[in-house]
Amino acid sequence: MKETNLISNFHTHTYLCKHADGRPVDYVKEAIKDGCSALGFSDHCPYPDSSWDYCRMGEYEINLYKSMVEEAVIDAPFPVYFGFECEWHPRYKSWYKDFLRGEMKSDFLVLGSHWYDSNGVLEYAPNLTKKELFGYIDFTIEGMASGLYNFLAHPDLFLANVSKIDSDHMACSKALIEAAIDLDMPIEINGYGTFKRKIKRSGIDEFIYPVRQFWELAADMGARIICNSDAHFPEHTIWGCRNAIAFADTLGIKPIDTAEALGFEYLDSSKLMAANG
Repeated sequence: MKETNLISNFHTHTYLCKHADGRPVDYVKEAIKDGCSALGFSDHCPYPDSSWDYCRMGEYEINLYKSMVEEAVIDAPFPVYFGFECEWHPRYKSWYKDFLRGEMKSDFLVLGSHWYDSNGVLEYAPNLTKKELFGYIDFTIEGMASGLYNFLAHPDLFLANVSKIDSDHMACSKALIEAAIDLDMPIEINGYGTFKRKIKRSGIDEFIYPVRQFWELAADMGARIICNSDAHFPEHTIWGCRNAIAFADTLGIKPIDTAEALGFEYLDSSKLMAANG
């Protein structure tokens, strides 16, 4: 095992979403090597109307997904949880509540607010115009307030393509953070962005996300901050989370471990040592 301090990751994908690699068992194997206390699978959920079917699993694959997670549990020395990352739209509320949570008995749901319905056209959050951005923030907060989700993934995604963050961007950030605090919802520093291209902000090469200005504000405001990997490749299962934690450390942020923040069971170091013999 590479690390003695164990951490949890509750943002993990699989090959079923069509833009990631690996089966759940592959992610568990990497998590064992890299020091994991709990692992949550949150692949992108399917939709009954086949929305986003080019980058999401199909409805017909949902039972396969659950069975693969159950298979991965067998050899895991730490708790493994079954969940989904979901967009927000009122038309899917029953799908999330009655089907994903009720019938499929998912342990948790993640709000990943990637898209905004702008006059019937789905626009990707980093590409929104200033005029659309305020609507996107309100829309995301509506989803947060629905009571369906356990945490908000990459809340700073809307800033990914912004090279000059101005007062409007900060006002949007503040509104989102205030909502998370009011709802007692953890917000996620996302490790996947640390593997992506950089952007120059104020003359400095920075991650497209996590975005320094957003997280400085979140820390100052007292938000509940967690770190996850958003792993799309097995080798990123814990590596991405450690990158997110390292980013937080540069800002003096001490995040809450995700399993602890969500109230889920997790393995401590002594138990893992015993499990490994």
